[in-house]
Amino acid sequence: MQLGKMITRFCEGKGWTIARLARESGVPKPTLHGWTTGRSALNLNQLRKVASALQVPLHELAFGEPDPYEKPGEEILKELFSGDVRISIHRIERRTRQK
Repeated sequence: MQLGKMITRFCEGKGWTIARLARESGVPKPTLHGWTTGRSALNLNQLRKVASALQVPLHELAFGEPDPYEKPGEEILKELFSGDVRISIHRIERRTRQK
């Protein structure tokens, strides 16, 4: 999962462990571990806290690249969402119908 790789990369860049990120962001350690393994659903407010603690833009943390539509200093997702949003991504497989 891309998010897990990005969390790991930014933590390593700061010399942090997941435990340290949990302390700095206020997001529980089991939640962060779930994100790095792709086993936990995302909570946008918690993801913002992690991005803030790591001092990286939310889009870059989530997708591994800067947001091409974002103007410097603005964060589009802040304006779009208010409250708690959970994102869950699952692989969808096409099954052939047997007759």
